[in-house]
Order: sequence, then C-alpha cells, then structure tokens
Amino acid sequence: MNRHQNQIQTMPTVIKPTRLVELQTRRPGRPLGRACGGLLLVLLLGAEQTANGGTIRHDRSDSSYTSLATSYPAVGALTWSSMICSATLIEEDWILTAGHCLDEVGLSASDWTFDLTDSGGGVHVGAERFVFSGWTGDLQTGTDIALLRLATSETTVTPATINTNTSEVGQTATHVGYGVTGNGATGITAPAGTKRAGQNVVDVDGSAVSGYSDDILFEDFDSGSAGDNVFGTATQQDLEYLIAGGDSGGAVFMDFGSGEVLAGVHSFIASVDGNLDADYGDLAGSIKVSSYASWITSTISGGDPVAPELSSWMMWMVFAVGLWMTSRSKPTVVERKRGQVRMARA
Repeated sequence: MNRHQNQIQTMPTVIKPTRLVELQTRRPGRPLGRACGGLLLVLLLGAEQTANGGTIRHDRSDSSYTSLATSYPAVGALTWSSMICSATLIEEDWILTAGHCLDEVGLSASDWTFDLTDSGGGVHVGAERFVFSGWTGDLQTGTDIALLRLATSETTVTPATINTNTSEVGQTATHVGYGVTGNGATGITAPAGTKRAGQNVVDVDGSAVSGYSDDILFEDFDSGSAGDNVFGTATQQDLEYLIAGGDSGGAVFMDFGSGEVLAGVHSFIASVDGNLDADYGDLAGSIKVSSYASWITSTISGGDPVAPELSSWMMWMVFAVGLWMTSRSKPTVVERKRGQVRMARA
C-alpha cells in the first residue's frame, strides 16, 4: 500500500464537496471547493463554454482524444442556464446523467437541452426528469444518478446499452464527456464544451475506500510515477485520462466480451494533495450503472422505481405486497469498509 492509500484510509478528514459553477469565458476552469486536508471531492459541474473536455497525458496529442470521442455518438452535451454537464442516450427519448446535473430546484424539465449535433443527431429539450430519490447531495452514498425523458425522439443516433455485469473493477474503461481540459502536468487550463474521450483502469470500488458506497467506481490519473499513484499500479494507459468539471453525467464504457456497454456515470473528482485541478495523482468517482439497472428499466417503462440492488425474486415479492412500500427507495449498500475519512456537505 502506498503513501496515498495510507492517507486516504487513516487521516481524520472532512471532505468538502462543491460545484464548479463559476467558469467564465476565456478563464481557466478551476474548482471552488475548500480543502480540509487529505481527500477533497467536488461535483463535476461546469459552465457552458467552447473548449475540450477532460485532462489528458502531457505527452499525447489532443487530437487523439477528440478523435476517440467520435466513436461514442450516444454521448451528448446537457445544458441549462449557463451550465453544462454530459449525458448518454439510452433510449430514443431517454438520457442518463448524474443526479446533480438535474436536481436544480425552481426549473422545469424543459429548461434542460440535450445536444447530439456532434454525432449528427438532433437537439432535444427535456419533458420529465427523474432524479434518484436517494440522492441528497452526499457523494459518498453512490446515488448521484438521474434520468431525463426527452420531448422528442432521437432517430439518427443509436442509444447505448445499459450494463448489468457487476465485474467492473479491474476493467479498462473509456470515459466520454464535455468537461474542462488541460493535461496531467498542468491540470485544468481551459474551459468546457467540446467532446473528448480517454481511458483509465477502474482500480477499486467504494468498498476499498473508507466510508464510501460500493456503488462508486474509483480510478486515479497515473503519470507512470509511484508518487502519483493512489490505487492499483502506476502504469499509464496509452490515452490515460481524467474527467473534470463539465464531464458530470458523462459515460463510462466497458467491454465485457460482447461489445461496449454503458457501465458508469461520472460523478466527482478527488484529490489527496488539496489541489483539485485534475492533474496527475487526482482521482475520479463514477456511479455503477449495474447497481441501478432495475431502477432505470422500471422508470423508463413507466413502473414505479425500486431499489437497485433488489434481486429478481425480491422484486416479485415487492409487487405482491405493493410497490408503494419500496418505490423510490435508497439503494442498499451491501458492504462498506469504515474508517476515519468522513465527508460533510459544503
């Protein structure tokens, strides 16, 4: 275990989540969170701008990442007011995104716009939003997920397939989004708005990080140096990548042997050095789609949502006693390692 893992698991730390809400035109994106030592987390919300998304290797060309993004046409930009997130088309009139991208009060679903013009698709406004009921703003719970039904159907772009395989840890994943950009050596240096994709290995889930839900997938931004390695090995992917502000709600794709599926939803980035700029050594957390497959399916089909980890036999029992008893319930975390790392709301 390296020094970063010791720090995460043993330091008495209060983690302060916040949002990237003040990215201005021609200004570098930067987090507004307050570090209290140890691990700092931030929701990945950016301001609507024109630039590239996610931080990349300092020794790779930007065009390699933007080119890879074209292979993922179902991922589009989700905008409202002056804000931007990312989202993925999963049915011709449904998209999947992060809970914190759709939880703003005082707005109607039609205030959100999903744009697939990068992929040759259309621009769609929202019709209904469904933020998972367990989402309270607490990142450690692994409940940062939401659905938006679109007012019009997308008939040009093929929707992504929802993952149900629970073997995500150890997989090489491709991340796609529209977040702020920079590279591992400099961190964030430019604003959000253009689609890019890169790869990273899912090192652990939340069961290996004190106080976090099993429904979170963690990875670190490796430089090849042990000093920047938090989980797993320090070996870089050829297109090593870390999500950043504006990538929230974007896609984590994995291939379990039968083609790529949507396995995660971007939720937050984290830092052990107190400087949350998405440089080498920073981390990212995404929500496991497999944990919410039942909720996604039932919501889209018009049924009452149920807890994502209920087994099929339990679902039938729930139907027998009445769906109202468990509809919109919070997902159950089966096992969690507890320690001294804690999180508080900003």
